[in-house]
Amino acid sequence: MKVSEVITNAYQALRQNTRRSLLTMIGIIIGISSVITILSLGRGFEIYTVKNLTTSNDKQVSVDIMFNPTDLTQFANSKMSYFSDVDLNFVRQVEGVKKVENVKQSDNLLSIDLNVRNKKITKSLGFSNFGVDKIEFGRQFRSEENNGHQKVVLISKDTAKDINQDLTKVIGTGIDIKGELYQVVGIYMGGAEGLFDTTPDIKVSQKTYQYYENNRDRPMQIKVIVTKDFKPSNVAKNVIKKLNNMGSSRNFGKYETFDMSALTDGIGKVLKMLTFFISSIAGISLFIAGVGVMNMMYTSVSERTKEIGVRRSVGARRRDIRNQFLAEGLMLTVSAGIIGYILGYLIALIISLMLPFRVSPDFFTISLTIIVTLVIGLVFSITPANMASKKDLVEILR
Repeated sequence: MKVSEVITNAYQALRQNTRRSLLTMIGIIIGISSVITILSLGRGFEIYTVKNLTTSNDKQVSVDIMFNPTDLTQFANSKMSYFSDVDLNFVRQVEGVKKVENVKQSDNLLSIDLNVRNKKITKSLGFSNFGVDKIEFGRQFRSEENNGHQKVVLISKDTAKDINQDLTKVIGTGIDIKGELYQVVGIYMGGAEGLFDTTPDIKVSQKTYQYYENNRDRPMQIKVIVTKDFKPSNVAKNVIKKLNNMGSSRNFGKYETFDMSALTDGIGKVLKMLTFFISSIAGISLFIAGVGVMNMMYTSVSERTKEIGVRRSVGARRRDIRNQFLAEGLMLTVSAGIIGYILGYLIALIISLMLPFRVSPDFFTISLTIIVTLVIGLVFSITPANMASKKDLVEILR
């Protein structure tokens, strides 16, 4: 029997029981639409989150390369540059680098290492806006401390707990910041309080920091703008490799980068796994709908025993009978899957209008819909179809 004839006969058979077919399809439509809605929203949120973490204000993906000198006094007492113009030219030669620029100290957070309880911890260092920080213990900076370049510092509550669980005992203690001892005068909220909180762990006066670092015109950090379609982590590795081989300061320290892509990859995986987990729960309804398809097919086989006998008597083979009922099951589930996909995407689109991100159809959800509906159609129709093909012609006509 030709494929076109099988499809035509399957369509006619389903139309003869329109109400039962529609009721069976409803279960699949609900299941598919639920999964597609969750997947679309989850994927949209994943892209939105990762994009915000990896792009700057001008929507360009960038990585920061820092230089960590082994001897700070050598740079403080000389006019050596951390990154020379020659170094920047070397970086521009790396594949995937679109643009390179120096980073001013006020533009970005710095990463520093602290020795706390015989353990090295990495914290972010930023500059304080006077009077803005909400102080929980201690006090704010004083103007005379800023003008006099006094080495005082504010730290986050989370950083203070790393030093001592009794926060009152942290006030007045000293912490070493790149070879300079700063006194803790205040503890503020922030730092590691939230997943996407960019508040620095430690805040100093920019005027004081630059006075002791002596690097106002010698940035310790450069920003590398990554060309589209290049992976930021790979570009960063190649830039560091180039600088370690040819950088002007390679013998006086090491070049490092904070791999934001590793963080975003981890966050993306967590969000993806969470989306799949919730989708799998919603997908339970698909199993129930599949049982409904099987029940309908068994009923159809029982009701059409005479039809099977007549077709067998005029030359239809067992394979033709089996293919006929398989085609009916597949047509039922695939049609319901397409409707469920459209409905699920529309629901996700409407919901996303109230969210800061938008959803869009992607190859994964479309292919998932087709595969799931085909699997449901095959798995839950194969047994009834085999039962119909194995009916004995003599028993049918008796």
